Amino acid sequence: MRTDMNLDEIPASSRFKYWRDMAEELYVPVGLECDSPDSFRFLWNGRTLGDTWAGESLMTPLKVDRTQQHIARSEDAALKLIVPLSGSISISQDKNKATVRPGQFYMLDPARPYQEVITEDLRFIWLHLPRKPIVSKVGRLDRVTATALGNETPYARLTTDYILSLSKVWDDLSGAAAEHASSVAMDLVAMALWERMDQVRTHSTVHRSAQFQRGKMFIDEHLADPTLSMSFVAAALGISTRYVSDLLAEGGLSYRQYVLEQRLVRCARDLADPRLDHRTVTEVAYSWGFFDGAHFSRAFKTAYGISPRDYRATKRNG
Repeated sequence: MRTDMNLDEIPASSRFKYWRDMAEELYVPVGLECDSPDSFRFLWNGRTLGDTWAGESLMTPLKVDRTQQHIARSEDAALKLIVPLSGSISISQDKNKATVRPGQFYMLDPARPYQEVITEDLRFIWLHLPRKPIVSKVGRLDRVTATALGNETPYARLTTDYILSLSKVWDDLSGAAAEHASSVAMDLVAMALWERMDQVRTHSTVHRSAQFQRGKMFIDEHLADPTLSMSFVAAALGISTRYVSDLLAEGGLSYRQYVLEQRLVRCARDLADPRLDHRTVTEVAYSWGFFDGAHFSRAFKTAYGISPRDYRATKRNG
């Protein structure tokens, strides 16, 4: 369901104060400064796409500052991705700085301080992406936050083009189609971030990077196999289990946690798909390599906050 907000409906003298008071309800607590509050404008629309919250906005010049004090008041918030459509925005986080323009995008992690400075009217697409699927695939994000991503690399171009195309049809998507669209977006974003990390990596050779990608791809392709193990992965790649562990550690991942998170992501996707309603929760779990229903239920509830049965019901009812 689409939600809209237009501060032009509020008296000009009250707009910025209104926005400052309610901004954190749309994302996270931040500090806001505006040099011309009487001319401030903000237009916004948003809708859910599976586990992603997405929309378009227009915002006039503004300074945004997220500090440690703001972070202390927040839960484990979603990652923020911005695609400018017109205008530009300057950003900084994790010692990275960039000015981002149309044809590019950037990501910020609300778990750490960041700043955004809008110096001209900015129209943009925004996505709030669930943290776990991105971090589990990419690992550390501090090398790619507050970085202009776009025309310079293939996956960044694909990501920008896909999000622009998705924004033209997302109000027509629902149910499994919306879930699938969200999943594709997250996969492309993850690949674009990895592409960028390969360019800035200083402690890993190209060979190790390729081995890491091969290892993750092999794991992803065999998640449905309950006998999947690190030794199985190592044998398939022709390397030692210690080497597999080291490769994953370089990306901020552990083998057990990565396999568990990826299996849970796929189970959640299948539980949300009405075309698979004929399959029981246990059958879905077993189809992705789980062999203990009780263990699956506990792990799922830890990751998603509700039982798999209730998760499926929530997706049907809402």
